[in-house]
Amino acid sequence: MQEFLNVPQVTDKIMDAPSSRDRILAAGLDLFLKAGVESSSVADICRAAGVSNGSFFHHFPNKDELALEIVLALRREYWDFVLAEMESHTDALAGVAGVIRAAFAYQRRFPDRYKLGRSDEAPWMRGNEPRLRDDNAPYRGRAARWIAAHAAAGRLPFLLPEIYGALLFGSPHWIILNAHSGAEPTDLEAAADQLVATVQKALKL
Repeated sequence: MQEFLNVPQVTDKIMDAPSSRDRILAAGLDLFLKAGVESSSVADICRAAGVSNGSFFHHFPNKDELALEIVLALRREYWDFVLAEMESHTDALAGVAGVIRAAFAYQRRFPDRYKLGRSDEAPWMRGNEPRLRDDNAPYRGRAARWIAAHAAAGRLPFLLPEIYGALLFGSPHWIILNAHSGAEPTDLEAAADQLVATVQKALKL
């Protein structure tokens, strides 16, 4: 599995960002991860970014719009990582295992980034379904093309895209989301192993 060296780090120096907009994004990400969106004010973000309030509102109409843009960027980061792992395999079942393990690996390495990126019920997500759908479309397309090529070659069964979505992407997210809701935390390594074995068995021709 690929390493995370190419994934941007929160510790990148905010003031090294090339533009005021980039500094605002970097500062917003840093503050949202540390304190949460609700506890981070526009004034806090401006101070951390070294910009004026006027500069902030020149680039973003409000904090919710900044939060949405950061969430979308985190989702792209996540999807790029897991899909790159899937696409790196020519063997269909190895790609299935790769994408599932990549989902667990990303969450273990960046739990706060994962949590912020999955803020589905947050206020800044409401009413933005078209933007979320349009932003997600290229990644759905990448997954669909890889799966369709293997199905056409007889290496994977022909199933509805939603079934593949639930098995390869929905299942890891559901397990991760609920991993710490019980009396004892879920063993995520064991969960990944069992999920890989189960999904591979279900998709093996």
